[in-house]
This record gives sequence, structure tokens and C-alpha cells, in this order.
Amino acid sequence: MKNQMTTDTQSRSAGTSRVDREGFAMVTALLVVLVLSVLAVGATWLASSEKKTTVAEALHVRSVFAADAGSEAGINFIRNSESPPMRTHSVDETAIEGTQTYSFDAAFDGREIRPGWGDDYFDYDYRIAALGEAGRTGQSGVAVVVARLYKKGYR
Repeated sequence: MKNQMTTDTQSRSAGTSRVDREGFAMVTALLVVLVLSVLAVGATWLASSEKKTTVAEALHVRSVFAADAGSEAGINFIRNSESPPMRTHSVDETAIEGTQTYSFDAAFDGREIRPGWGDDYFDYDYRIAALGEAGRTGQSGVAVVVARLYKKGYR
């Protein structure tokens, strides 16, 4: 009888433990689904933020190139002037490609005698400030100091 009682106790405990574990698989499955869902949302957010960053970087690069084009236009203005420009020269927005534009201001900054060239030759210094734009939000600026040699009285 003692053997029978031990067997009954073992089967009852086996039955209770089976009943206690029935919901365990469902809770584990729900936790796995929750973790996978959080990972999927994180991956989606990361991919969308990377795309926004890439677009913003491309817009910035285009605006820097536009500002560089503006500074080059200012340098060419000084280079192609037959006599030294003594006042500020401004160029408003000039379209390059698509939404890219530039503008520049070339301002006379002073003159000094070029050493070794005699008293008739002067370096005329200019400050060029260029602004490049791309799209609605991309803006970059470039500041350049330029010197050009002119002979006194030369036109």
C-alpha cells in the first residue's frame, strides 16, 4: 500500500507540474514576438534616419560647391578687371544647376607697394564673400582674400 500511495503522489505531482507549464510556451512566444517587434521598429527607424542624414549631407555638399563657384566668380572678376576696382562689387543670385545658386561680394581692402617691383607696382587686396545655396535649407559661405598686382596709372 505504501508503494501504491507513492505512485499516486508521483502521478499527482506530475499532473500538477504539467498543468503549471501549459501557459509557459505561450508567454515565451509572446516575449519572443515582442523582442523581434522592438528590433524591427529599431531597424526601420535607423534606416529612415540614415536616409535623412544622407540627403542632408548631399544638400550641404551641393551648397559648399555653389559657394566655391561664387568665390571663383569673384576671383575671376578681380582677375579680368583692367583697372583696379575700388568699390564693392556685388553679384546677386546666379543659378548654376537645378536649385543651386551663388552670390558674391568683392570689396576693396587696401593697397600696398609690391616689394622688389619698384614704386609703380601695387598689390590691391580684396575680400570676397560668397554664399552658396542648394534647395530650401542648404547654405554655405566661403570667404577669400585675393591680391592682384597692378601698375600705377595702368588702364
